[in-house]
Amino acid sequence: MFGDKLKSARKNKQLKQSELARMLDIKNTTVSNWEKGLSKPDLDMIEKLCWILEVDANYFCESHFETLQLTIAEQMLIQKYRKIEKAGQEMIDFILDKEISRLTTDEPPLIDPIISIPQRYIDCYPRLASCGSGEYVFDGIPSESILVDENCSADFAIGVNGHSMEPTYYDGEILLIKKQNQINPGEKGLFIIDGEAFVKELGKKKLISHNPDYPDILFKPTMDITCVGKVIGSYDKSLA
Repeated sequence: MFGDKLKSARKNKQLKQSELARMLDIKNTTVSNWEKGLSKPDLDMIEKLCWILEVDANYFCESHFETLQLTIAEQMLIQKYRKIEKAGQEMIDFILDKEISRLTTDEPPLIDPIISIPQRYIDCYPRLASCGSGEYVFDGIPSESILVDENCSADFAIGVNGHSMEPTYYDGEILLIKKQNQINPGEKGLFIIDGEAFVKELGKKKLISHNPDYPDILFKPTMDITCVGKVIGSYDKSLA
């Protein structure tokens, strides 16, 4: 019934009958009568209702074709679907097709469908950066390729060698690095100091070690310091 649909749409927008009536410039009792089924609005008023309640005009139409009617929840799903990128829509289409196939097939599938996540390769330098006394980097260091999510912004990966950043990063852990020559204080980065590599947190005029057993590195005028990139996370070895 029209009244039930109006009431549902009004509550979905968290509006009282009096608030909706004020927005339509009508009496409170008019909205109440609509919802009770005692009367119905004209086409012009229905258009205003659709705009205020953010529903399609078909929502209020009493159709003999019940399958063409959409609930508010279904309309909201359509709105969300239209906002996402094509890749996301294709993934949703894939899941829906598989679910429809499952429901219309007499026998259950032997295995659950697996959605493939797009991936790409980046260079990884195992045990390259130091969280201890420092290591020389990139000169003649062999690299290997590792798989990361296609949406990962890392440019390369490095291996931790040392314990000065524990418990944040551990010896042997693989870190993902995004190339940039500057990071903000409080962020972790890969730095080259006089030809040696360190993973540290950037502080005020120093690089901070998270392990209290290791001293911070205080900046000195004679130091040659370069920021190679920002640590954006640890490598998920399950992708390998």
